Amino acid sequence: MLVDVVNRIPGQELAVHWRGQPQKETPVMDGVPMITQCPVPSYTTFQYKFRASRPGTHLWHAHTGSQIVDGLFGALVVRQADGKDPLRYLYDVDDKNYVVIVSDWSHGSGVQRIVSSRSSATSSDMLLINGRGQGVGDSDNLAPLAAFSVDQNVRYRLRIAYTGGSRGCPISVKVDGHVLTVIALDGNPVEPRDVTAVSISPGERVDAVLRADQANSSYWMRATTAEDCGSPSLKGAAVVQYVGADISQLQPLEEEDEQNSVDGDETKGVLFQNTVDKNCQSTNNQVVCLDQLKAAEKIPQYLSSPVVDTKLYLSYGFKLISSNNIHSLSSSASGVLVPHINNVTFTYPPYPLISQKDEVSPDLLCNKDTVKPSCHSADSDEVCECVHVIDIPLGDTVELVLVHQGAATDGHVFHLHGYTFHVVGAAQLDKRLSLDTVKELDGRGALLKRNLFDPVIKDTIALPDRGVAAIRFKADNPGYWLLHEERVSYWMNGLNVILHVGRQRDLPPFPNDFPTCGSWVGPELFLI
Repeated sequence: MLVDVVNRIPGQELAVHWRGQPQKETPVMDGVPMITQCPVPSYTTFQYKFRASRPGTHLWHAHTGSQIVDGLFGALVVRQADGKDPLRYLYDVDDKNYVVIVSDWSHGSGVQRIVSSRSSATSSDMLLINGRGQGVGDSDNLAPLAAFSVDQNVRYRLRIAYTGGSRGCPISVKVDGHVLTVIALDGNPVEPRDVTAVSISPGERVDAVLRADQANSSYWMRATTAEDCGSPSLKGAAVVQYVGADISQLQPLEEEDEQNSVDGDETKGVLFQNTVDKNCQSTNNQVVCLDQLKAAEKIPQYLSSPVVDTKLYLSYGFKLISSNNIHSLSSSASGVLVPHINNVTFTYPPYPLISQKDEVSPDLLCNKDTVKPSCHSADSDEVCECVHVIDIPLGDTVELVLVHQGAATDGHVFHLHGYTFHVVGAAQLDKRLSLDTVKELDGRGALLKRNLFDPVIKDTIALPDRGVAAIRFKADNPGYWLLHEERVSYWMNGLNVILHVGRQRDLPPFPNDFPTCGSWVGPELFLI
């Protein structure tokens, strides 16, 4: 792919991330400012050139400031030839008209919403589907909704992606009266599973086949935020219209009628949930959780061993450093919450690490061996801020154990650049545990159950409050790869870490005249 990004935003820099693409030949094209490139200044152009090597449903989006909240995003769909697509037998139609992009929307700019003194529960007003929405019960808003035209008894591949927004809640998507067959997560095939609704978090994607096998009519496609993620719930809608049907047959959007039932089908009311939490313990079979889905292919043998080359425990959360009733990064507490991973709050370097690391002062960089002793204590109130980098040898098999700890009680969503990973285990703990206790339980196999046979493959993972997950990958892609929380207000304020795979000599060559950046300090004497 060759994409010229022309930044015409006055006074704002820009970088674009190509989610789902590993950039194995071109790590400088990953689109993370001050990690893989200099941000693109206003009224200048940066040319991204890379191989779209990973098929599936993906996203492109701004990775600078709050620009993704303002709408700088879109679908990045990489298709395979029919003969190479392992999912081709499951659907009849797959084209751009059946891509479903869900996003948050509100009045004002993204920065205004993020720093608003209002509760984060009201920082978004509605959900948009493909950029369109009316708002439930808003009789004055007659904006046209997105529409999907279908022929009876035809199977359509819906490519659903959620970009999130200032609230960052998980959403559920369904089509009244219809079954959805989940066939891929984050672009990676899974064994097909029939449900009536799918749940996804910001940055995640799900491919689902819609079977147009109901009466010739028009039906609502509904998107709704989770009930336990702020009040009121955000809602959005689009129309699925059978060819020749009268759209006036639709019931008012705020009404849910008999169209919601799936007569005679055991999937009635079944929700695919993109995480593992207390709902997964339900005995009524109304929830299919992430650990119940199986990848279409078995895990590679080198990742199926109980022992890996590099195992890292990453504890993440927030420190409450002030109880003053001022704007907080989390709506669950009054005060100032500072995010951290392993007690370190991430800050960006002044130069891109991949191309100008020699110009970054070593005092700005840190890892577990170089941080101050006080930064190792989870009970310390000290804010330890640095460019947090974890070195991983090239070629190692790696397991990351993500553990939710800290002051905030909401869930989190993490995205890893440069890699996909196998979710070999996930669970919700009954209570918060110290990291030492987590390690002790894991050492004797009592922390969570691991699937080392056919776990799902993803690049983005949602964890609930007190969540823990074990993810595995082979470190075969050298570079500086960001692991970060999806919510803009979190990753902007330090809920990140860099995984540095390999050494500088392992990196592929950079393009000629690749842009450099940095500080400017004037001459000692220039006013004479």
